[in-house]
Amino acid sequence: MNGDARLVVENASLRYGALDVLSALSLTVGEREIVSIVGPSGCGKTTLLRCVGGLNQLNGGEIRIDGQRVEKPLPIVSMVFQHFGLFPWKNLWSNIAYGLALKHTPKDEIERRVSAAIELVGLKGFEKSYPHQLSGGMQQRAGLARALVMEPKLLLMDEPFSAIDAQTREQLQFELLRIWDQRPTAMMFVTHSIDEAVLMGDRVVVLAGRPSHVRAVRTVKLPRPRERSVVASSAFIELREQVWHDLFDQPAGNGARVQQ
Repeated sequence: MNGDARLVVENASLRYGALDVLSALSLTVGEREIVSIVGPSGCGKTTLLRCVGGLNQLNGGEIRIDGQRVEKPLPIVSMVFQHFGLFPWKNLWSNIAYGLALKHTPKDEIERRVSAAIELVGLKGFEKSYPHQLSGGMQQRAGLARALVMEPKLLLMDEPFSAIDAQTREQLQFELLRIWDQRPTAMMFVTHSIDEAVLMGDRVVVLAGRPSHVRAVRTVKLPRPRERSVVASSAFIELREQVWHDLFDQPAGNGARVQQ
């Protein structure tokens, strides 16, 4: 883990009626660490992310961010969803500035932060464009900029690239890594893709079961900054295979595999 724990999930349990979704689930995210979350469909990845974001409430255990118990959405947390969620009636600039305007941020501060976020995600020159005038990849960049402009201490990513084509997805993976290198912060990255989990993460947490629990934790020892060549390295391929087996092999007992 890089730095002190910014996020602590401790014995988290969640139940919808008679359905147990999460059971005694624990994990941490360091203050400058990307933790990738993978698991089969329906295992509770997005539910866990929503609990961390304060959108769902636990039945047991607790979640703390910088020591503060999460009981509602916190202003130090931003979330990027699978679908872009841009307001179609607002242009790019207004979409990105929306959260700051809600907080009654001074106009000169909005100007500075929105301009910086737009430049950071490579959308300079499109400030007056509306969502329908932007490609899917550009819309997702805008969604990322809207999250980054809030200068969050924890960034929650819910399969942010799954709704775009494969080529754009690969481009945005490395774009996000570049942005993170410039502005490292705690990030929880939910994905269905093993390759994406290994590429993005400092650690990969594998969830499994119903109710969901941590089956394995794998440390990613690939160097940063990460170039495209890393995906062809023996270290990447070996780790990808380990995570695959964590997902699809049935371990003896119910204990998690933890790699330091």
